[in-house]
Amino acid sequence: MSQNDRTQLIPDPQQPSRHTGGVQSPRPIAPSHGQQRGATNTSQRPNQQRQQRQANGNAPKQPPTHARGDRGPARKPVENNKSGKKTTLFVVLGLIVIVYIVGVVAFSQVAYPNTTIAGVDVSFSNASSAATKVNSAWKHYKLTVTGDDFSWTYQPESDEPIVDGEAAAKDIISHNEAFVWPVRLAESLSGKTKTTASSNEVDLEQDVDLSMLSDTFDQKQFEKDLGAAIDEFNEGRSGAFEANSSYDEQAGKFTVEKARSNEKLNREHVIKYAELELASLAETVDLSKLGNDAYEPLNGTLTDDQIQAACDAANNFLGVNVTLKLNGEDAGKVDGSSVLQWISFADPANPTLDTSQISSWAAELANGFNTVGSTRWWTRADGKQCAVEGGDFGWSIDSSSLAKQVEDAINNKQTGEIEIKYSQKADTFTAKGEPDWKAYVDVDLSEQHARYYDENGNIVWEANFISGKPGEDATPEGVWQINSNNGASKLIGAKDPETGKPKYESPVSYWMPFEGNMVGFHDATWQNDSSFDNAESYKWCGSHGCINLRLADAKALHDCIKVGLCVVVHS
Repeated sequence: MSQNDRTQLIPDPQQPSRHTGGVQSPRPIAPSHGQQRGATNTSQRPNQQRQQRQANGNAPKQPPTHARGDRGPARKPVENNKSGKKTTLFVVLGLIVIVYIVGVVAFSQVAYPNTTIAGVDVSFSNASSAATKVNSAWKHYKLTVTGDDFSWTYQPESDEPIVDGEAAAKDIISHNEAFVWPVRLAESLSGKTKTTASSNEVDLEQDVDLSMLSDTFDQKQFEKDLGAAIDEFNEGRSGAFEANSSYDEQAGKFTVEKARSNEKLNREHVIKYAELELASLAETVDLSKLGNDAYEPLNGTLTDDQIQAACDAANNFLGVNVTLKLNGEDAGKVDGSSVLQWISFADPANPTLDTSQISSWAAELANGFNTVGSTRWWTRADGKQCAVEGGDFGWSIDSSSLAKQVEDAINNKQTGEIEIKYSQKADTFTAKGEPDWKAYVDVDLSEQHARYYDENGNIVWEANFISGKPGEDATPEGVWQINSNNGASKLIGAKDPETGKPKYESPVSYWMPFEGNMVGFHDATWQNDSSFDNAESYKWCGSHGCINLRLADAKALHDCIKVGLCVVVHS
């Protein structure tokens, strides 16, 4: 059957079907060219399926398979999703670019928030608006220079503006760095940029441009006033690395920070920095930004590293902590605070112990300990107030030995106790001027009576005596001690220049010298017994300086004393 014949078989939708069954179906609307092809395929597919079923008999139905080209339509939703995301991304990026460009344009013309010029808030102001604000409030401008304990404020005396407000505003905006406005905006909102100054580095080599200031600004007067404040601040600082200014009492050691507290401000640098900040219309000058340039180096040469090394070396002397003992009693202390005065910084970078200062200290301390020959005051057991000077009994400290002991203790960082060396000792260590004896023989020349007191003030022995004749033979006063107690001896006087023989030779049974071997207690059997009971007899029958005793009294004294017993001879 030809194609035309098949076409004629298609029922007319406007005419009733001539097929049996009595059911009329409408004629389908003619499809478009594309749809015709689809319809043809659709009309053919049932015949193909029937033919395949007839070929396969009653084989079960299989799911339809698709050729490689049939998979394409399943991916179309994914591609559409990606296309949508790209579109969104481009839109967001475009908005960001637009906002950025707007920001660049805006902050090329206005100041950032929290921006001030001479204390005037010019946030988001353009040059013209900022200039109006600044010029109207310029008389309130102040420039404060601060650093450590230094503070100085400059405020123009004239109410007339000292600067061109418009030029100042333009300068502010010219430093906006508009192309990095997001960063600068974040900084300004956080309060990090309050003024035009944004750099922490100070270039003191740059020229000071004060062209923005008007004729009302007197640069010479500005420098004079600031220089005077700097000079006043420097008066209390030596500018040298010294022990007394480098030692931190709270830290207990030498520190760089404390050492630098003695530095002097560098007059030239501070004035230059202040003028640089004034030129940029800043309100404050923070000298800490200058670092070491704000101060003159200690001694003109030391760096921070050298100061640290010097502090470390000085701290090595501070480890000593010893208690000085004299006969078991506390006599002083040497620790880090004592050593401070003995450290020499003649070479600032290499501190040393000044042994001359230690020697001077030791001599002064020894003088406080030495009692030999010094005046003592005391109250005798019977209540008599007495005083005496001279003699050889007491403490005698060798100051050079003491200085060497202390110096060795410092170098060795010694701790504990040091027993002070002495060449002679007394019975006890007391304050200078007090009696440093315990048991003693009290020889009262005014009474011509002697008493031996024990440590508790009890009389062990007493007797009348005859002392030396007034004049050359007078008995020497002072605090002495028994030098020997050997019993019998022969007392031999000085030679007579005319005869060449001793002036006297007197055998005695008991010889107890206390001034060397020249003056002492002894029996004097040649004296009239009654003379011992007359307190004036020494004036006409006195000895050559010795203390004459009755034989029995001399023996009793000999029997109860020992070498070293203190003898106090006084009026």
